[in-house]
Amino acid sequence: MIDYIKYTIDGKTYELINNNDGTWSRSLNAPNIAGRYDLILEIRQGSVVTYIDSKDPRYSFYIRVIEIIEKKADLIRYLPYFMRKSKVYNEIFEAENYELDLVNNSINKAELDVFIRTASSEKIQSIEDYLKIKGVGSLEQRKNYLLALLQKGKKLNVTVIKEIANTITGSDCIVNFFTSDEIDNPNPGFGLLRVQVLSPDNSKDYRYDDIARALKPLIPEHIRLTVVKFYAIWDDIRANYADWTAIAAMTDWQAVKSYIPPQ
Repeated sequence: MIDYIKYTIDGKTYELINNNDGTWSRSLNAPNIAGRYDLILEIRQGSVVTYIDSKDPRYSFYIRVIEIIEKKADLIRYLPYFMRKSKVYNEIFEAENYELDLVNNSINKAELDVFIRTASSEKIQSIEDYLKIKGVGSLEQRKNYLLALLQKGKKLNVTVIKEIANTITGSDCIVNFFTSDEIDNPNPGFGLLRVQVLSPDNSKDYRYDDIARALKPLIPEHIRLTVVKFYAIWDDIRANYADWTAIAAMTDWQAVKSYIPPQ
């Protein structure tokens, strides 16, 4: 038995209304500033309070956004002015307006569903079902993974690996391949493909696990794969810059943070 459901968006918390039919609802105005917002659900059952965000697999089970159809059709305007006050015509045309708005909305949705970036959650789910894969993470993360899978038709090389990492994280990566008997191989005895992902785009919703998930089907069985986050340390900078004066030649602290030592 659920005692209450609350949600927080853009720092504001609201409580949903119990419809007494197993569902909870509330009308919500969009935040004033355009952007990607994550709802955080708070669900209380007895003494247990659970918090769920979009990364939780239960999120889509608890939340369903009711789509409001934009009213565009207005058939009554095609009648002569003296007929527009007719109650009969107004009721007929109002019903037809609604049906035409539904058709228009379906057309717009179909156009958006053509592309993965703009596709609805239902379309993404249908693609995942067709490919027999399980959607993991938020909707944006699932889209990024599907886009990364499009690289499968290409021959595996450094360019393709970088495209997959960029599609998922929005950043670049350093790719190294080690033969089984190579001295610097961190996993001797096996061929190793190491992907070091650089500082990701902070505005992008990503899952690091999806990089390995997208790459594994492309890699031969005798090659091992490791995907790690890459950060330069102060020793890397000190080893390649004589002093603080030389480091000051960098444009700003962001350049220092993103520094990549010679490979």
